Amino acid sequence: MKKWIILFLVVSGAVLSGSAAKRKPNVVIFYTDDQPMDSFGFINGKAHTPNIDQLAQSGTYFSRAYATSSVCSPSRYSALTGQYASRCQSPQFRKEISTEGVTKVLWNMGMEEGQWNFPRVMQANGYKTGMVGKWHVGSSGKHGYRKSVPNNDPKDPAVIEVLKYNQEYYCKDIAEFGFDYVGAAFHGNPNDDPNLVKTGCNVHVPEWQTMHALNFIEENKDEPFVLYYASTLLHVPDCTADLKKDPRLTPLGWMDEPIAPGVLPPREDVLRRAREAGVPESENGKLIAATWLDDVVGAVQHKLKELGLDDNTLVIYFNDNSTDDQGKGSCYQGGAHVPMMVNLPGVVKPGERKELVANIDIAPTIFDFCGVTPPEDMVLDGASLMPLCRGENVSDWRDAMFLEIGITRAVVTDDNFKYLAFRVPESYTNRPKEEILKEHRESLANIHKMFPWTKKMWHEEENPRYMHMGMAPGGHHMERFQLYLNHPPFEKNYFDPDQLYDLNRDPRETTNLAENPEYQAKLQKMQKKLSRLLADVPGTFAELKPEE
Repeated sequence: MKKWIILFLVVSGAVLSGSAAKRKPNVVIFYTDDQPMDSFGFINGKAHTPNIDQLAQSGTYFSRAYATSSVCSPSRYSALTGQYASRCQSPQFRKEISTEGVTKVLWNMGMEEGQWNFPRVMQANGYKTGMVGKWHVGSSGKHGYRKSVPNNDPKDPAVIEVLKYNQEYYCKDIAEFGFDYVGAAFHGNPNDDPNLVKTGCNVHVPEWQTMHALNFIEENKDEPFVLYYASTLLHVPDCTADLKKDPRLTPLGWMDEPIAPGVLPPREDVLRRAREAGVPESENGKLIAATWLDDVVGAVQHKLKELGLDDNTLVIYFNDNSTDDQGKGSCYQGGAHVPMMVNLPGVVKPGERKELVANIDIAPTIFDFCGVTPPEDMVLDGASLMPLCRGENVSDWRDAMFLEIGITRAVVTDDNFKYLAFRVPESYTNRPKEEILKEHRESLANIHKMFPWTKKMWHEEENPRYMHMGMAPGGHHMERFQLYLNHPPFEKNYFDPDQLYDLNRDPRETTNLAENPEYQAKLQKMQKKLSRLLADVPGTFAELKPEE
């Protein structure tokens, strides 16, 4: 009898071991928001981010990663689809294509019904898919619309009912894009939700978001899963200000108890640890709040380890765009250049890689790592990072990276030069002057309403010029901030139609070499490179990709 018991145990162990060996891998993607370079402790030591630092140090750190479009919506579109944002086919995006055929990549992104993205592909291949946090890539239009709160009292049951209804609506709507589980969701920027602004509710509630992330992992611990955790941190409003608010004031209204007690360390402890580490309180609170974000990463990693999933889960960390030098919304380094980390001990080789990589590579990397073949009709502009992560020498890796936003296009090459082309379509300027001035006045009025202090410095212009995002004559407020507030080189180079920078010597792009006789051959080579890249994406672009 004992022999049979021993034989049963041996056979059972072998079966279980074989089952574990054949277990499909998991993926967790952290997609953070407006995270500047100095909020990564391992980069310059200003922030206290031990968990994020560990991801970089024990995994592959890509020091030349780019958000191909440096504002929230197109950045997320590219991460989810593996495509350049100019491939978008949503009605809003197509509506803003110029008469000449120039696409204008901004916040006008949306995915069409049935369009392939990585959650839909993974779902079709037997994976459970989860999404937590900020969406900002359009609506399916299948579940009604957001309701408005009846007053500004977050304790009023009628207000709470509306906030809960809206949260259910957001989750149902986002689930249409390929997610089995959606929680703690925001359709767009949480501070743009008029209900949250009206009721004074916290917009940064990482405890709530992380609770949903951990619930998803727990519920799917025995099945392969992909989790897309798109944190609202470190986007405005001031993250440190929210750290100091009562956590019972939530996007679901006032609660008698904190929404997710114990999921993350207490908020006062975040402040204490950051200050003890010598982190300064920056103007927008991002440096101290980076420790709050770091706790999110630590909590998810702890859950994976607790469930024995840490040795089978690929972790990808990407920031939707940077905010250095007010570069967000531009093709400049301050907006487009971001850190990227990929981590899985035993599979991913630790160390820095200097190849040009981007958010368009996230979807192909997920497919490759999980052994999933994407549909034949899914266009992928990106490539899998797994060969680089394994430490392989990839001789045919891309030698240039394409960037796009508004009415600018750029290319960064493997020798670390950048060429930026700024072309204002003739249809924007060949209009009656009064029509242009009317649009300028309306734009300026909106800026003054949002930022009253700008009335003293930004006045109506007689001949307002379009800026890089191409949003209105005289510029959108983000463009004006780029030009006037924080990046002196913009004053000198910003409106130059052709801009060439040697990023090795000039990482902040202070000296435009396009008119330098010594760099004319390089300029022409970079223009040809950009023209070849433009040929692969929809839309025209002046003489670099003229109308056919």
